[in-house]
Amino acid sequence: MFCNFGCTTNTSLTFQNRLKSSPQFYDGKFHNKEDGIYDAGGAWRRALSEIFFGIRVDPVPEQEPPIQRFTGTDFYKNDEKLLRFSRLGHSSILIQLGNKIWLTDPIFSERVSIYQWLGPKRFHPAPIKIEELPTIDGVLISHNHYDHLDHDSIMKLKDKVKHFYVPLGLGNILLSWGVQVEKITELDWWESRKIENVELVSTPAQHFSGRGFFDGAETLWTSWVIRTPQHSVFFSGDTGYFDGFKKIGGRYGPFDFTFLECGGYDDSWRSMHMMPDDTLKAFNDLKGKILVPIHNGTFDMAFHPWYEPMENIMKLSKEEKIQTLFPFMGQIVDINNVPKSVRWWELFTNAR
Repeated sequence: MFCNFGCTTNTSLTFQNRLKSSPQFYDGKFHNKEDGIYDAGGAWRRALSEIFFGIRVDPVPEQEPPIQRFTGTDFYKNDEKLLRFSRLGHSSILIQLGNKIWLTDPIFSERVSIYQWLGPKRFHPAPIKIEELPTIDGVLISHNHYDHLDHDSIMKLKDKVKHFYVPLGLGNILLSWGVQVEKITELDWWESRKIENVELVSTPAQHFSGRGFFDGAETLWTSWVIRTPQHSVFFSGDTGYFDGFKKIGGRYGPFDFTFLECGGYDDSWRSMHMMPDDTLKAFNDLKGKILVPIHNGTFDMAFHPWYEPMENIMKLSKEEKIQTLFPFMGQIVDINNVPKSVRWWELFTNAR
């Protein structure tokens, strides 16, 4: 038996006490540092208005976006000091750091939904198949929304992954999906784990959680720092802009690659999903070196044209002289040989 809506099952009570002792957990749910800033009613009204009365402009590409297919052999190089990554789509990133392989928010399914016949459909296939992946030392999950925690992907990955690192409350979800308890570590904000020369840190985010109508904020949301003595990266997951970025940058910055949400946004969701100018503010707060915008280019999850996030962040980053990277999905990027950005969304499609 499994619970696909993210509720706690009776499979194990291993993680319950940790959840309840968290400073973020009170009144029966998790909270952001600044509560009461998200106008859920206004967001729903805006969404319904767009759905029934809005005129969409280029919500999806006219053609399948170009990707660069690769295999695990192509990706992994035996070098402890190497830092490289490949975007697999949306917020899924394959990273080699500390001679280990890390994977964030893996989504390999055709759609992000409880059902594979419903919900946003991929613009492009994943550039690598699950069976082609190298052994994954750690999967890092940011929160339990369907476009970040995908049941079918976890089911196919669980025997290929050495360990899962998740925010509080997600342990029992993975247990109910058949992941072994010894392969799961739950972390609260500012908690860390050391895996040989790699340190993983669960850092704050400003977002929310829930997979159904009645489980809102029952599990935590988080961002991640992955670092070694040589290199460091930041992965935002989903988040609005907040002063926590300055604290993270002060403790753990600078970052070689800063993977920050920029896509699937709307002004009425701004407290929980960053707009492009928010992304740049967060990058500066984090003391980033190279910005890699994520949460874009794979699914239609908002009301803007599908290519708008890349266009807007490119324009703003040029104005502020911030080095911003837009790799093809599947392109392998090495810290020692960072490629020039290509406006790949203009090569084939309705982007203007």
